Amino acid sequence: MAESWIPKVIKKRVCTTFVEDTSSNGARCQCGGPREIHDSAATGDNFEAITVTKWDSQQHSSEYPTDAFGELEFAGAGRRLNHFLRLSCDTDPQVIYNLMTTHWGLPIPNLVVSVVGGVGHEKIEPWVRNILRKGLVRAAQSTGAWILTGGLRESVSRCVGEAVRDQGAVASAVSQKKVIAIGVAPWGVVHNRQQLVNPQGSFPARYYAQKATNAIRCLDNSCQAFLLVDNGSVDQQGGETIFQANLEDFISHQRTGICGSGNIEIPVLCILISGKACMLEVRKLMH
Repeated sequence: MAESWIPKVIKKRVCTTFVEDTSSNGARCQCGGPREIHDSAATGDNFEAITVTKWDSQQHSSEYPTDAFGELEFAGAGRRLNHFLRLSCDTDPQVIYNLMTTHWGLPIPNLVVSVVGGVGHEKIEPWVRNILRKGLVRAAQSTGAWILTGGLRESVSRCVGEAVRDQGAVASAVSQKKVIAIGVAPWGVVHNRQQLVNPQGSFPARYYAQKATNAIRCLDNSCQAFLLVDNGSVDQQGGETIFQANLEDFISHQRTGICGSGNIEIPVLCILISGKACMLEVRKLMH
C-alpha cells in the first residue's frame, strides 16, 4: 500500500522494564500493564537488582515500528473511512503534520482550535454544549479551522463530537465545508484498540464502538483522523499531552493565507472546558 513506509518512520512505545505497582501485589507494572504482557527481559533478574521507585516512559519503554495505522471504518456507521495512526510520544511533529496534509489530504488549516478539559463521566452543562454547537464548530467551519479534541466518546470530547456531527449534517444538506476534527488520544486507553493492530496497515480496520455506558473510551466517529499517542503505558491518561503541545507549537509556526498567499502564521487557540488550569501549563512552557 501507499503507506507501507510508515512503520519505517513512525514508532510505537513498549514498556521494557517491569516496575512493580506495589498496590497490585506484584501483578501489575506501574505502566498499567499486567506482568504477563511484559517479556522475560523486562521482568528478569537484571532489573530486580536495580532500585526503581517510579516508572518513567523515557527510561523504561523503548520504540519499535508502529503496528497500527491506515484507515478505519466504524461498524454500523456507513462507509466513511477515518485515518488513524499509533505513534510514539516522541515523534517529530513535522513528520505528523506533513503526513496529515500530504498523505491524508487534510486541508492546511487557517486556524487550529485545541479543546481540552474534563475526562470520563464528568457532566458537561447544557449551556456549554450550546456554545460548542453554535459557536465553536460554526466558527471553525467558516474559518477553515482544525479542531483538536480528545477523540474519545467521553466528557468534553463527546460534546465536541456531537457538535461536529450536527454541523456536518447541516453542511451536507447545504453544500458547506465539513468541520475538520482530529482526535488526539492516548493509545493505551482506547477501548478495543487491538482491532486496529496490523503491522502491514489496515485499509480499512473495522472498529466496533460499544454502546454500553461503561465503554466511554471508544473512538468517536466525528473525527476525520486519529493520532493515538503511545508512551508505553496502559489505561493511564495524559500520555498524549506533550506530543500535542509540540504539534500545536509546530503548527503555530507554519504559514497560511487567503488564496494560498502563505504569509500568515497559523493561529492556535487553546480552549479549556470543565477542567483544571494545570492542563494548560505544558502549553505555556512551550512558548
